[in-house]
Amino acid sequence: MDYALFRLINGLAGRHPLADELMRLLATDYMVPTAAMSLLVWLWFSGERARQHHVLLALVAFVAANVVVKAMNLVYFRPRPFTDYEVTLLFYHPSDSSFPANSAAALWSLAWAIWRLDPRPGRWLVVLALLMGLSRVYVGVHYPLDIVGGALIGIGCAHWSVRRAAPRLEGPFDRLIQTLRRLALA
Repeated sequence: MDYALFRLINGLAGRHPLADELMRLLATDYMVPTAAMSLLVWLWFSGERARQHHVLLALVAFVAANVVVKAMNLVYFRPRPFTDYEVTLLFYHPSDSSFPANSAAALWSLAWAIWRLDPRPGRWLVVLALLMGLSRVYVGVHYPLDIVGGALIGIGCAHWSVRRAAPRLEGPFDRLIQTLRRLALA
């Protein structure tokens, strides 16, 4: 089923040059992550203490998601779709494990944490995470379940950050924010 869904999505690649360019742009490690980080910077410099806490919690979730993905990659390796099948590849040849998708874990950790704490800007991050996930399958570098697995890791880490880590981090976050405000960085 994973391969069948991959073929359905990747089968659209190479047919419409404009769609291919858009998907290539969304799949890069620059466009969507830069937009997500820009939104976090905007939230940070809003000057609202609560939003600054939200940004810090999202970054804790992001670090946790990256640690989980790296640990999983040490024990499990899934080849990329283009390794085993003929695909329409519109992207470079990543050599790391296809599962879980690092990009999905990272982006979903940020998106879910912000969405749970501040739904209005969080919606935009969720949309970006969905678009990047779809584009990574479209361009031929991930199977759909790679994206789902990464998303679940990101969501799980965000849930942990927001529900479990937040109470313990409130004091340290307040001190950090005070220090950064003195330095005109918050």
